[in-house]
Amino acid sequence: MSVLRRRKWVAKSLLSSAAAIVLVMGCGHAPEVRVAPAPEGESGELASDVDFAHAYLDLGTRYYEAQRFADAIEQFRFALELNPYSDEAHALIGMSNYRLGKRELAERSFRRALQLNSRNLLAQNGLALVSNDERERAAALESAITYNPDVPELRNNLCFMYVQSGDVERAIQECEASVRLDSANAYSRYNLGYAYQRQGRFEEALEQYRRALEIRAEWARVLNNIGLVHYYRSELSNAVEYYRRAIAAEGSEAIYHYNLALAYEAIGVRLASAELRGEPARNVYGVAADTDWREMLREAASEYSTYLELAPGVSDAQRIRAKVAELRARAG
Repeated sequence: MSVLRRRKWVAKSLLSSAAAIVLVMGCGHAPEVRVAPAPEGESGELASDVDFAHAYLDLGTRYYEAQRFADAIEQFRFALELNPYSDEAHALIGMSNYRLGKRELAERSFRRALQLNSRNLLAQNGLALVSNDERERAAALESAITYNPDVPELRNNLCFMYVQSGDVERAIQECEASVRLDSANAYSRYNLGYAYQRQGRFEEALEQYRRALEIRAEWARVLNNIGLVHYYRSELSNAVEYYRRAIAAEGSEAIYHYNLALAYEAIGVRLASAELRGEPARNVYGVAADTDWREMLREAASEYSTYLELAPGVSDAQRIRAKVAELRARAG
């Protein structure tokens, strides 16, 4: 494979990583980066230098793929020394700095790349990652989609941003478009399910979450959201099942323990209330009639405690500690 052809292929790989970061756990792959043409009237010697610049871009991309981001930046800078008009090199430096946590440097590089080539997809997607201006973030992706309407990953990323901003209707439109373009993208399925969930369209949300799990088995974030849907519908036994699966897949995520604690507490409190009212034992909320409500409260206290251990700096820690003490006292 030639250097140029490989460079186009790896550019797709790089924007794939960029898209994955946008959703934290979010988006998928994306298209090749376009390179600005060399200025008119340059000599044949410079054209040769540009060819060498491509070789540096290729090597830098290999380092990027190996997560050697500082080494990648060095190679991309060598490419810029030979061809300072390479929007691709600037965009790749931006993405490497982003992966190193250097957002300001990343933003500077993305903006420079866009000055050289306003259609550079990696830079447009990158600016959507780092800009603090919500409207600018969305505008960057909208611009990319204008020139590339059939790229599902861009639609998916825009869907995510609309969800975050509360514009759920537009989010659904973009995610449905993304799914039509690529039905096997788990991130698009997840985001579409979440948008449906935000609208209270629970059956449709569950269908998208299940499709996401078919593509990416035991994805903790999806399992947690399925648990949430069941919790909202008072299907507490099902909620517990999916929260447990989420924890089995990613036990270090504090919020999964908190959600499981809420479900255990809801079961315990409702069963205890029924017992105090003298109601006959019966299956309620998907929970067996012989379930010990005291044990449910103990489990809730345990999960709340685990949540605090994993997230000790949460703002409502004092309230949760008081709840733990209350639940343990009530359970006896």
